[in-house]
Amino acid sequence: MITKEQLAASMIRECDVIVHLTSKVTHDSLDYRPSPNQRSMLELLRYLSYCASGGIRSLVAADWSIYSACERESRSMSLADFPDAMARQKAEIASFFESISEEALATTQTKAPGGGAVMLGPYIFNGPFKWLVAYKMQLFLYAKVNGAPDIGTSNLWGGVDRAPRPTETT
Repeated sequence: MITKEQLAASMIRECDVIVHLTSKVTHDSLDYRPSPNQRSMLELLRYLSYCASGGIRSLVAADWSIYSACERESRSMSLADFPDAMARQKAEIASFFESISEEALATTQTKAPGGGAVMLGPYIFNGPFKWLVAYKMQLFLYAKVNGAPDIGTSNLWGGVDRAPRPTETT
């Protein structure tokens, strides 16, 4: 069984990797969208800036209008604002997990985005945590296609640039 400290650390780590990947994003790529119905790069960054903390706040309150308010607030965020927004999200995640007990995570019933009843702890794992992971992958692909073709596995999962191979020169 995963502890609240482990889940918090995993979510915060995903935020760190997302910030690393965002360092590969160029201003020229902010309007990129793979198809008309998909988010642009900037819209994706805005979503990533609140998806976990907004999800947690909405779950705790059993009120998904909070999530909609987070989306509205993010609309003015620029690329330059992103690191600070992610720092705030990480702080909110840490604060939430510090303030709640394992028992409350396991026994508190709340509402999922569609209105169905869910348990708080498992849904934080199956919602906000997985949203970070899934949309991190989308960010990676957007960045790779838009000016960062050399990023790879170490960037996506480790949040670091890969070390040059011994046969490569720098």
